[in-house]
Amino acid sequence: MPDYRIRHVALTDTHLVLTLANGRTLHEAVGRHIRLQKATPAEREQWQLVDGDHGLVWPALWAPSPEGMLNVRDLLWDEFYERALATLKAADWQLDRLSPRDQELVALWRMEADINNGGFMQFLCNWGDPTCQLALLGLQKIGAVRTHAILAEMRGLIDRFEQSPEVVELNDIYGAMTDAEQERLRELDEAYFEYPDNLARLGLAHYDA
Repeated sequence: MPDYRIRHVALTDTHLVLTLANGRTLHEAVGRHIRLQKATPAEREQWQLVDGDHGLVWPALWAPSPEGMLNVRDLLWDEFYERALATLKAADWQLDRLSPRDQELVALWRMEADINNGGFMQFLCNWGDPTCQLALLGLQKIGAVRTHAILAEMRGLIDRFEQSPEVVELNDIYGAMTDAEQERLRELDEAYFEYPDNLARLGLAHYDA
């Protein structure tokens, strides 16, 4: 694994500039973090390293967390997603024209974006079952065991509708579910929202190894 530990932190009016042990430099806009944006220059300088020098906290601005208010792994994982999405755009948004690796990354990004925003049914209805299957494959490859189990059970709830005459489009599925199935789906959405696996940490270990 590359050494992602933070070795130097510099602050400008608009950016945090992080120099990593492997020589990379990351520029993070202060405006992406509202508490930093509102902080005085002196308050911004009161940072501390956490998570084995991978994260930064500002105790005066926010209660410290083990992984930090800002973590290098999250920034790098976002870059992986951004590059995969740029490749998708260059391929005229045709997912099957991408490499298997980039297909998995796009699927994982879609999963994270949509389930976090509106739950599993939003993800499924927006992108279809092929993307769901790719996300399951990506989760399996990176070793996100608990997230994979949640997504697999979510997908399993719709198996019985594959030949159902009452389901013409994916959008019909939720209304065709029993009350018990809808409640279980809500429970699974909530379990997903707990972030049972650190996808950034696991993803980097697999895709950047």
